[in-house]
Amino acid sequence: MTVAIGTKASSSRAWRSNLPYKAASRLPIGTQWRMKMKYFLARFLPPRADFLATMSPDEVNLMKEHGAFLNDLLQKGVVVAHGPVADPAGGWGLSLYQVEDGQDVRALAQEDPMVRSGGACYEIFSMPHLQVRV
Repeated sequence: MTVAIGTKASSSRAWRSNLPYKAASRLPIGTQWRMKMKYFLARFLPPRADFLATMSPDEVNLMKEHGAFLNDLLQKGVVVAHGPVADPAGGWGLSLYQVEDGQDVRALAQEDPMVRSGGACYEIFSMPHLQVRV
């Protein structure tokens, strides 16, 4: 399933978990996987293919806010990993989300400063069978 955030319409599929995320974070290592967490791959699409090389001073500041936004989600455990992708066709960003039942990745992505400014959008892909190492 693909969910586009920013300039495109979006939809989502929800899975149910047995415990809230905060309770899961207090479980012994190795038992957290038993919860039915939702995982999503988010593809951050900048406004143009050569964006990183041609950013204006305002866009540089927005990208700093974008990085701080994702680092905050990383510290909170909502984002598992994030970073730029060196694609010869044009760079883009990747974030891997792990969210509890009831959390909406689309709503989180809408809070990204680059999305709020109208300068970027996300494509969000559900990962219903992701396996993680704990």
